[in-house]
Amino acid sequence: MIVSVQANLRTDPVSRSPDQLLGLAVQATERLASLHPLMKRWYALPSSAKGKSIPLEDTGAILARMERDIEKDRGRFGDFNELGASLLLANVDNGRDWRMPGLVVLGLDPTMGSHKFRLVGIEPFGEAVPDLMLNAMIGLVEEVKPLYACTDVKAQTREKGLVTYQLDRRLYQHRRYFGWMGFVPAQITHAQIPDAHAVHAVDGQGTVIVSVPGMFDPTDDAQVDKVHRVEMDLASYDLLPVTDPSLKG
Repeated sequence: MIVSVQANLRTDPVSRSPDQLLGLAVQATERLASLHPLMKRWYALPSSAKGKSIPLEDTGAILARMERDIEKDRGRFGDFNELGASLLLANVDNGRDWRMPGLVVLGLDPTMGSHKFRLVGIEPFGEAVPDLMLNAMIGLVEEVKPLYACTDVKAQTREKGLVTYQLDRRLYQHRRYFGWMGFVPAQITHAQIPDAHAVHAVDGQGTVIVSVPGMFDPTDDAQVDKVHRVEMDLASYDLLPVTDPSLKG
């Protein structure tokens, strides 16, 4: 059973003001809202257990919270210009709904250069998950403008328990994984990566590549093998970034 799907987008670390980040969040959630009814409403999640969720429409409250969070970070780490705003959004605003299927999370953290889009409990999305994830990936690539993106899938099995592609089935330990689908900052044709299911050009930015059709299952050896072949092709074009040269075999 598939438990969750998460797209990870990497950018160069950069400091963004609360106004700048809120603008990006509004643009990104508007793109996502068009993909499924469960993504129509968004809430900014609190940075502490005592905080409350804030509807995305309440821009004043969200901006004020981000300003306070930046000041807290500067109090902890020092008054560095590099410390900027971050935002964690979800399609639910209370703890009970958080545990129900159909949870969607969007995390934007320009300071760390790390952004994520996650579906947890995919049953309410039904057979639409592959198209939803592809269109979300394309939309977020156009808005976030990453240098690289990948997608991890977590499955629950009776025999092995939880299995994730990133931790349990990835091909390389010294490179970034690519997984089910992702983005590279180069114009790639299907002929260059024939084992991929599909490629989608993103004008002026690069290519979104889908490794396998349908819902990727990291417990399926045949599907994992196909993802590995795609990753080998990407590595041959130097499009799978090396993260730890000391592990290179």
